[in-house]
Amino acid sequence: MRVLFTPFPAATHVNVQAPLAWALRSQGHEVRVASQPDVLDQIMDAGLTAVPIGEVLDLQTTMNPDYGDQVDEIQDDAWLDVLDITETRPERLTYDYVHGVLTAWTAFVYQNTVPDQVIDDMVAFARDWRPDLVIWDTMYYAGAVAAQVTGAAHARLMFGLDLVGLMRQQYHLGFAGLPPQLREDPLAEWLGRTLERHGSTFSEQVAVGQWTIDPVPSTMRLPVDLHYQPMRFVPYNGRGVVPDWLREPPRKRRVCLTLGVSFREVAGGDRASIGELLEAVAGLDVEVVATLNADQLKELPQVPENVRVVDFVPMDALLPTCSAVVHHGGSGTSQTALLHGVPQVMVPTKMWCNVPKAERVEQAGAGLWCEPENLTAARLREMLLRVLDEPSFAAGAARVRDEMLATPSPGDLVPQLEKLTAEHRRG
Repeated sequence: MRVLFTPFPAATHVNVQAPLAWALRSQGHEVRVASQPDVLDQIMDAGLTAVPIGEVLDLQTTMNPDYGDQVDEIQDDAWLDVLDITETRPERLTYDYVHGVLTAWTAFVYQNTVPDQVIDDMVAFARDWRPDLVIWDTMYYAGAVAAQVTGAAHARLMFGLDLVGLMRQQYHLGFAGLPPQLREDPLAEWLGRTLERHGSTFSEQVAVGQWTIDPVPSTMRLPVDLHYQPMRFVPYNGRGVVPDWLREPPRKRRVCLTLGVSFREVAGGDRASIGELLEAVAGLDVEVVATLNADQLKELPQVPENVRVVDFVPMDALLPTCSAVVHHGGSGTSQTALLHGVPQVMVPTKMWCNVPKAERVEQAGAGLWCEPENLTAARLREMLLRVLDEPSFAAGAARVRDEMLATPSPGDLVPQLEKLTAEHRRG
């Protein structure tokens, strides 16, 4: 069968889709990966066939527009408070709250990052190539629209927790108490208008997929009543080289310290203080590997003696040698740590599901977390020493690792995808 992958145009989103794309390719299926020019190099570096659609997104500029003096009150990551989709407490997810979040995300995020030209190009390619299955990013509705228009089966491939699924579920529960004339649905209205331009109509499956492929451990999944197809997370970090020093066993307990790259690319900078992070580990009887670049280090007076600074090293190669990891809460880092059974100390940014993910890691006994605004060197040191010294954290991380290893791999999942595709595609 022909399978079209449509990742959001950011490198980390391509990396999440690459293992499943190759699992399908290796079992004889035709695979194409369609996204904007921002990530064509990443797609080709993964050995996959890229299809360029639309114009360059330039994600950092798109998500951080220059409004001049019009909105001086919106600074730093305040926009994430305004567009907070990370709320998961049922008592807070009222109809009015969810309506506000979906209105804001539809107007300011989806319509900016998935413009009409991108959707039109995706539909045009799908009409020409005729995929049997479209696997789309939950942040990138161009794939869902193309599948609906062409009759292809389609599924979301999750990047993190299913915040959209939770919001849609709570929204429909809120509908139950309202008369039809008062049931406003901004996401459905936008997608409906878009589909009408291509001769099709909206259904709820366009918002949440006909089914959802989920690499998040089932015990950490949000309580959403949708068809989930569990899949083992397979780490992929793009091109990388294993350095010589990593080929030798660490002489002391090793700690990875990383803030990732996604938040700098999207929101313009780190939210945790690098100075506080390095002060917290200074003098500890551990070897710290910090993945920091020159821009992050230029404001620091010095780097502690027990810290090795590297610009980049594949997490899948580094974390198996570590006793703990301190990080920003990114999905790739967190999932890779869980897969290798490494206890985590998380200082999560507000990007997507980082905070609720940190809560679930702590609930699983696999780590600890605190908000960046409440971070001090002393607090971080205390948390790090706990996850290093208290056996319960290694045991909690090991339990999650066992769960992930028992989940079907991308290759194991292919026969099920073939079956679901045959059941759901039209024409």
